Amino acid sequence: MSELRSLWLGMLAGAAVLSAGCKGSDDTGAVTSRSGGSTSEAPPSDAVEDREMALVRVVNAVPGGPVTIWAGDSSTFSGVAYKKATEYREIADDRFNFSIRAAGPESEALAENRENLEDGGHYTILALPAKDDPADRNLRVLNDELKPVDPAKARVRFINGIPGNNDVDVFLKGREDPIFDGVNFTTEAGWNEIEPGSGTLVVRPDGKTTPIASLPSVKLEGGKSYTFVLAGKTGKGEIVRIEDTVAKEVE
Repeated sequence: MSELRSLWLGMLAGAAVLSAGCKGSDDTGAVTSRSGGSTSEAPPSDAVEDREMALVRVVNAVPGGPVTIWAGDSSTFSGVAYKKATEYREIADDRFNFSIRAAGPESEALAENRENLEDGGHYTILALPAKDDPADRNLRVLNDELKPVDPAKARVRFINGIPGNNDVDVFLKGREDPIFDGVNFTTEAGWNEIEPGSGTLVVRPDGKTTPIASLPSVKLEGGKSYTFVLAGKTGKGEIVRIEDTVAKEVE
């Protein structure tokens, strides 16, 4: 009888873990985001979760004109300019077919990505050029996994959005070791917690010394998360920066 009881308690514990994994980060409070001179606020995860919604934003890394992101038949993000990062918007926690289209919902999709949005979660949709056909597009949906950050660390991630076969390294000028090493096209290198610092952020081909893009006056502060997206064309890169400050949810 005790063995059956232990088995039953173990099953309950496992179910609780699985249930928790299907929801947003409960300790993620309000998020303050800064990019391109604009500041926006997003509500705490538990409030969004109660409404059975997720938080989604878009970054356009396709050189040229604006893009419109469709969620199913709805143009959820219209006319997002090049190098623009939108604010977070609430979208129903459902499985969506996100797409970039040439015109309306019946037009041909230039890129598609089907993603399941979890309630209370934070997501960034990346509009990227295609590797081989300049008329086509790439679409990545990233789970931002935002959370409060140790005040003694800066949390950084990087996405290589320039088509080609060149892997890139990312450095903070003045430091010997790269923040990221050998990041290829469309790859999101994952979060890396580093010592805070300031200087010029430099992106260069893997193992080379000549930069393909740089961003001066970068300040990586402890307790904050930073997303950097390499955009542009081969030999002429530009860097999009997003800073997120996450408040710890008060119980």
